Amino acid sequence: MFRRFISRAQLFRDQLRRKFGKLLFDRASRGGDLGQVKRLLLVRWDAKIGDSIVSSFFFRELRRARPDIRIDVITAPHMASLYREHFGVDHVICCKKRPSYGELKTLALETGSVDLVIHLGKQLKMKDIYFLRCLDADNVMGLDDELTLINHKLGKATAGRHFSYKFAYALNLLGVNALNCQYIIPEDSGRHQLIQKVWPEESVVAFNPYGSGSSRRLNFESVSRLVELIVKYKPAWKVCLMSTPDTKVEVEKWCYELGADRVFTVQVSETIQDAIEIVRLSALVISVDTAIVHIASGLNKPLLGIYNPDKENFSEWHPNSDKAFVLFSSKYENKLANINNIDFYSASEVFDDIFKS
Repeated sequence: MFRRFISRAQLFRDQLRRKFGKLLFDRASRGGDLGQVKRLLLVRWDAKIGDSIVSSFFFRELRRARPDIRIDVITAPHMASLYREHFGVDHVICCKKRPSYGELKTLALETGSVDLVIHLGKQLKMKDIYFLRCLDADNVMGLDDELTLINHKLGKATAGRHFSYKFAYALNLLGVNALNCQYIIPEDSGRHQLIQKVWPEESVVAFNPYGSGSSRRLNFESVSRLVELIVKYKPAWKVCLMSTPDTKVEVEKWCYELGADRVFTVQVSETIQDAIEIVRLSALVISVDTAIVHIASGLNKPLLGIYNPDKENFSEWHPNSDKAFVLFSSKYENKLANINNIDFYSASEVFDDIFKS
């Protein structure tokens, strides 16, 4: 009850700030021919790896068709190498998580003149609106159709479509067609070899039980029952429980309780690149709704994605793969979403489908 109250209070605060932001900073952009764009800036300061993977093809396809466009990205410092080394953008501008208004003004001045800004936040906050106003670009492309300064509106045009489609639509507006929407998945031979040294000879199911927030985290009981299903269908296979730095101790404990002869974790795994290499080495991936789903889709791996019954979220972030299966948690009236509300009879039917395919 208290968590729900806090959530509503924060929502009210954000809505009030947004109204002030629209009143103070929402002015029409000048507009211009997108065919004449020479410098593009993509705002990605959300620092989410899954979102970045889903949009990765955007840079490759834009570079292929419009090599005349300089591509800049604003993102968090720890994401800079992903965009620079793997996605091939021309310039990465780093921004801390919660910049002040003064810092945003300085950032806009340092960024300089831009022909087109793309910001695909669904409902921009006051600081987003302020920053876009400071940039003063001729063209602004975004999903927040309510804003006057967004003169290329993608919200209604791409509503209910996968987030990758929204980037494909942006490419179409820039005159880029015949798209290859395959995700770019970073490779690191050194980390791959390190993981491979501790990898078993048997086929492996990579199992990621952790998503963002408690509503997307599987508990031990759910993990245990899903492991039992894996063992039932593939008794000779092993299960690799994936972890994050803050869940490593818990996962090691779970592996011991589930039986080290069939369940293990990669103790040398420390980064998202390590997680990518674990997925790359696996025969099947099981994951809650998080970046691992999109990484597995990009690597064309057989996949079981576990989602809460949120239609809007699923329409935009479902596994973008014909090798994917989906298991939804059950929805209970007047209760918060919880990924652990799994109907295991339905889960067994999904496993039937996976291992028959």
